[in-house]
Order: sequence, then C-alpha cells, then structure tokens
Amino acid sequence: MLYRLYLFLLTMLSVITLTAQPAAYILDADTGNEMDDLYAIARALSPDGLKVLSLQSAHFNNVQLLTDPYWNSYPTDSINTLEISQGLNEQLKAECGQWMLPALSGCDQMLGFAWGYYPGAPVPSSPATRFIIEQARKASPDAKLPVICLGASTNVAAALAVAPEIAGNLKVYLLGARYDAKTKAWDKNEFNIRNDLNAFDLLLNHKDLELWVMPANVARALTFQRAATFQQIKSCSTPLCRRLTSRWEEVGAGTSWIMWDLALIEAVIHPEFATSKSVRTPPENTRRRVKVYTQINAPAMEANFWEALLSWQAP
Repeated sequence: MLYRLYLFLLTMLSVITLTAQPAAYILDADTGNEMDDLYAIARALSPDGLKVLSLQSAHFNNVQLLTDPYWNSYPTDSINTLEISQGLNEQLKAECGQWMLPALSGCDQMLGFAWGYYPGAPVPSSPATRFIIEQARKASPDAKLPVICLGASTNVAAALAVAPEIAGNLKVYLLGARYDAKTKAWDKNEFNIRNDLNAFDLLLNHKDLELWVMPANVARALTFQRAATFQQIKSCSTPLCRRLTSRWEEVGAGTSWIMWDLALIEAVIHPEFATSKSVRTPPENTRRRVKVYTQINAPAMEANFWEALLSWQAP
C-alpha cells in the first residue's frame, strides 16, 4: 500500500514538474534591418527573459533594395539581407553569453511568387524552417511551440506550407500590419507584411493556427529617446551595451526610435503590460479569429527593459 502511494505521489510530482516548465520559444528576427531587433533580442536572452530554443535569421528583402544605392548603412549592390541578419545573430548570442544557442539561417526569399502563393508554388527551405517543423512535431495542441516573428514571417509560413499538420501545435506571435480597434479594419500596408505578404496570408488562412499579432500602430507607443538611451547605457560597459549604442549610429536613428520589436517581446514576457482581444481576420482571408494587441503600457515596458539590461552583467 505504501509502495503504491509512493508511486502515485512520484507520478503526480513528475506531472507537476513537467507542467511547471516554462515554454521554450523560437525567436525569428530580421536583425540586420534596423535597430530595435537588437534591443528585443537582448531582452529576450536576458536572465529573466525567455527560454529560447533557437535564434533564427529572417530576410528583409524589399523593393527599395533594387532602386536605392543604400538601405540604412548597407550598399544595396549585391546585398544579402539574410546573411546580414545571420551575422548579427551570431554576434549577439555570444555577447549575451548564449554561446550554445543555435543560430539558424532562415529562408532568403519570400514564399511563392510576387503575385501570390498557392499550392504548388515554390516554398523556400532553410535550417530554420526544418527546425520549426522538427520541434512542432514534438509539441501538441496542449503544449504548443511558440514562435516569435520580429520580421517577415517567411520561415514559419514555409514550415506550415511543407507540413500543414503542425498548425495546431504552434503558437505564433508576430509584429506586423495595422489594426483599427474602432473600425475593426486591417491594413497590410506595413514593412514586415510587405516583405512577405504571402507568408502573412498563409498564417491568417490556417484555421488551426493560434496567431497573435502586435500591430505597428500599437507598437509605436514604445519610443526611446536617444539622449535618455545613451545616458542609461552609460553605466554599462559590456560588449552588448556598446553594440546597442553603436547600432543607433549605424542606422542613423536620429533623436528617437520606435522600439517595434521590443514591444512584442515585452508583451510576451509580461502579458500584463499589454491588452489584447480576439478579432476577425481580414475579409479576404479565412474567416476565423486571431488575437490582436490593442494597447500597450509603454512606460512599464521601457522601465522593465532598462531594469533587465542594467542589472544583467552580460559577458
């Protein structure tokens, strides 16, 4: 009798231990594009941030790369946006002390064609996409694999195009589009979405996929001032902090910068800093409901970021 009781208690303890484990996230970022990705990744990889399974690179291909001589600080002649993001990811994970964290290369082109995606259209492949499929197959609808997309959602969309059966095992957070909570109108005319509209549409159309969207018009409330940012980082002399300030110069960020990506990361880490609601997808997509952030507590997010960064002695 005592032995059976012992086995029962041991089983219950194992169940409690397993269910208490924090979710492990895949972090997907077009890190080379601007500046806020670096701040978001630093926050995600901080000790009280997220448990991250892999840091994945995303492209930031856009039409201006074909027409303009420079994009931010990069000459556009023969530019490879994926390689730029990948290189920065590898440097950042080291500066955050996450040397063993996989930094996986993502897809270097959009899903399908410029005129759309349909079954049979080309689906790019990459180590990042294959990793999403592999990890999603280990997950379940009761213990979903969370994926955070800070740029174009090509990598996760390509995974779903190849393995649609994993949709119910995924929980995707993405920064993109705009949403008017009053009129209930969507606007896909936004940088991340325009870089792969086909990918966003595929995510919206997957009725079994749990999707959370941080619209750009909501994220823009989190704006950092250059003078205040540099003053905060002044007391931090780590390579990570030096990179955060030098990045401001590299992209010519000016006197202020909207921390789009950081807003999503803070909302995931601290759900109490954001308000969300279930809304209908755009009329051109599968009619279903997705979660959309409608408001953020920007002062709380900014304060939390600095508390996390300055109390953390990253190597």
